[in-house]
Amino acid sequence: MKGHVGILVAALSLAIASTAFAHHSHPLTYDWCKSVTVEGRVESVQYKNPHSIIVVRQDDGTAYTVDWLPLDGLTRNAILESAKGALAFGARVAVTGAPIRTTAEIRGFFPEFTGEVNPRTIDPWVIRRVGDTFSWALPQLPEPANCAGVFRTPAR
Repeated sequence: MKGHVGILVAALSLAIASTAFAHHSHPLTYDWCKSVTVEGRVESVQYKNPHSIIVVRQDDGTAYTVDWLPLDGLTRNAILESAKGALAFGARVAVTGAPIRTTAEIRGFFPEFTGEVNPRTIDPWVIRRVGDTFSWALPQLPEPANCAGVFRTPAR
């Protein structure tokens, strides 16, 4: 019986680790070898865990989803209060970051992924309010050298 419990615990640990890895593997979910900049107005912001979500609508009506930091991280790093004021409904913002990979590319890294992706989703490196003082940026931007290695589209 102890052997079966050990195997069950090991299998469960592996499953949890795999899920955690998939959730936190932004270079495999987003193409850090590409950069996109979107400018538009804040349509909505949801400050939540595991990721805060900002919807930015461009002047042509195209909406982008910005997959930002979790509420806990914004609070811990004293960003939340200034973000709430700066990212209010209708505020004009510019977001630069990595575009999400296609569903097929993500499945190449994570075959168990069964969802679909919104192709207009961005992992932000920089968020700033246009014409204002609010600006947030990753402490360190991804290294372009990584594009020659594992962050490329998986082989088929």
